[in-house]
Amino acid sequence: MLKKVLVLADGDDPRQPALRRAVECVADGGEIEILAVVYEPMLEGYLGNKEIYEPLRRRVLDERRERAAALARAVESEGVRGASKAVWSHPMHAAVAAEVGAGADLVVATPANLHQGGGSRGGGLTHGDWQVVTTCGAPLLLVKSDGRAPYRSIVAAVDPFHARAKPARLDGEILRRAAALQRRTRAALAAVHCYVPPEYFGGALTRLAPSDPRLVEARLDAVRALCAEAGVAADAAKVVAGVPHAVLTDMQKRGEADLIVMGALARGRFAELVLGNTAERVLHYGEGDVLVVPPPRV
Repeated sequence: MLKKVLVLADGDDPRQPALRRAVECVADGGEIEILAVVYEPMLEGYLGNKEIYEPLRRRVLDERRERAAALARAVESEGVRGASKAVWSHPMHAAVAAEVGAGADLVVATPANLHQGGGSRGGGLTHGDWQVVTTCGAPLLLVKSDGRAPYRSIVAAVDPFHARAKPARLDGEILRRAAALQRRTRAALAAVHCYVPPEYFGGALTRLAPSDPRLVEARLDAVRALCAEAGVAADAAKVVAGVPHAVLTDMQKRGEADLIVMGALARGRFAELVLGNTAERVLHYGEGDVLVVPPPRV
C-alpha cells in the first residue's frame, strides 16, 4: 500500500526521525522521496524587482537540492529506492499537495518540518502547519518520537456511532491503514472506541446504571463489526470509557500507543479537511506519533 512515501525533511542528518519512520513504513520495493520546500521572503525581491535576487535564490535552492539528494542516498544505503526534489514555493502546503497529487501514498514529517524555516519550536502547531496537515491529500504521519524504537503498539481510533460527524467510510479507511502498518511493522494493533459515559453528564440522565454491561457490549459489537469489514481480528476491538483525547494521550504516556491512527472529518468550504476536536488535541498535546487519515475519495 505504501509504495511511495514523501518525506518533508530538513538538514542533512540521515538519522532524523521522519526518515527513520519512512524507512520503517515503506513497502518492499517502494520509494522514499525527500522533498525540500524552500522559501525566504527576503529573497523574493526588492521594490518589486524579483530579478535582483535570482542568483541568490538559485544558490539557496541548489544547496537545499544537494542536501535532499544526500538524504536520498542515505535512504538507498538502507536498501530502499530514494529520490529527492527541492522547490521554491510559498505557501508550503501548496507544494506538498502538488507532490502528493503526483502519486504519494503517505507523507511523513516532524512538527518542525511542517513550517518553512525548520528548527525546533515550542507552542504546538501554527496555522500554516495545520494547512499542511489538512490539505496534503494523503495520510500524513506526524512524527513526535525520536524514531529510534520500532512501533510496538498501533491504536486505530474509531467511532462506529459517528458521534463526532465522521463519514461512515472513514473508520474502515482508518482500520485498513492501521492494519497495513501493523503488517509492515509487526506491531500489536488495537481498534479503540472511546466514549463518554452517561455519568459524565450526570447520573440522573439515564435509567441504565453506568456499569450496565449492555452499554459496553453494544459498543464492542459495533467495533468488532468494523474490524470484520476491514479484515482485522475481532480481538483487536477495545472499548474505553473516557473523554477520547484524554484516553488516547494517556495511552501514549503509558507506552500503549506508539502510533495513533485517526481520521480527518470532512471537506470544508475551502477544500480543506476538518480535523475534529479529538484529533486536534491529540496532535497538539500528545507525545507520540499520529497518522491522520483523510476520508476515502468518492
